[in-house]
Amino acid sequence: MMSSGAQGHQSNAAEKLKQLYQVTGHSRDAEIELIPFFCVEARIDFNDVRTGFRETVSLSKALEIYSTNADLLWTDDMVRDVNLLATTTSVPNGVRLGSLPDFIDANFLTRMENQFVQYLLRSFEARIYRNFDLNLYSFSGESRADFCRRCLELFDGQKRQELDRLHEVFNRKLEQIRQKYLSLAEPREFEEAKSEIRNKDAFSRFSERIAELFYMAELRMKPVPDPIQYSSGMQELEERLISLELEAHHASAALSDVYDEKARRIDEYTLHPNLKDIHFVRSCILWMPKGAA
Repeated sequence: MMSSGAQGHQSNAAEKLKQLYQVTGHSRDAEIELIPFFCVEARIDFNDVRTGFRETVSLSKALEIYSTNADLLWTDDMVRDVNLLATTTSVPNGVRLGSLPDFIDANFLTRMENQFVQYLLRSFEARIYRNFDLNLYSFSGESRADFCRRCLELFDGQKRQELDRLHEVFNRKLEQIRQKYLSLAEPREFEEAKSEIRNKDAFSRFSERIAELFYMAELRMKPVPDPIQYSSGMQELEERLISLELEAHHASAALSDVYDEKARRIDEYTLHPNLKDIHFVRSCILWMPKGAA
């Protein structure tokens, strides 16, 4: 049964206004009073030429009507999000409706719409990110972390080329070491042969380890170098190879750090809608529970 308040609000002026009622879902609806809010459903179509950012944002906002001044400046603390899917065009059974102020008419709502547009122009914003080195902007809804990962992937080609060039530098250093320490002639003495085999094994082992360093760097993996352990019986060749491996590790890691830093070098931009971006879907009186948050 509709209360007398519900019956009283149906004046001739009010009947001409679009009205929606929030479905409370409360088991004791008779104790709930609904009061009028100004509600607007709108769409914002961002299409920023400079950044290439395109996004459509749908929103539904409500503002409690507590002033006869329709030109009152809207602030964020006055506005709340509402779910219009949880509303109905008919008054829920048993709820009590507050009174609809006499000053609310079509002209009042039009002026409220104008203030809502001004509020959106001032307050609504879309945040996007830009990578300076790539001159690239984030996609709609792309988080900062996801954008950083995408930038890092886009740097892969440049990074791989530099890693290849750096690897060639260390291959040349390896060749210089090979020419100095590994003899092409067959050893004549047993001890010479034994030392030559040991040198070749060490050279092959460290050559593979250095190649693996650069391969892992291409995969964006940073290997931890083994602790350097020099022994009293270590030959000069092994010492040179250990030193070269450590140098290769530092060089490849430094190059990876450079590109990691480039991918994280991001500026944040805030876009506000233009008047042409804002499109009204509908505005109405929305009856909501008193004290709705």
